[in-house]
Amino acid sequence: MINLDYTFADKYIGASFRINIDVTNPDNGNPTDPTSVTISSVNPDGTLFIDDVTVTRDAEGDYHYDYTVPSIEGAYKGHTECTSSGGLITVKTFGFWAEASI
Repeated sequence: MINLDYTFADKYIGASFRINIDVTNPDNGNPTDPTSVTISSVNPDGTLFIDDVTVTRDAEGDYHYDYTVPSIEGAYKGHTECTSSGGLITVKTFGFWAEASI
């Protein structure tokens, strides 16, 4: 199972924030390391700007990605993807609104 942790508030263009990704074994809830953990995201116009980038591992089952909001205002969508050694893929989506700072 994948859990994402980040502030779901609006993000200002050029700002940075961290997406924390926790991966646990669905059978016992313990942290686990899959074969790979990646992140992808698209701009509001649908253009892919993060394409299956490997995230940073902090500890067993604990990962993060530092995200800088691009210069296009609007709704951003993305997903993290975990792949196990057996080929099982688990996907968790995220999204946020980006706007110019006040």
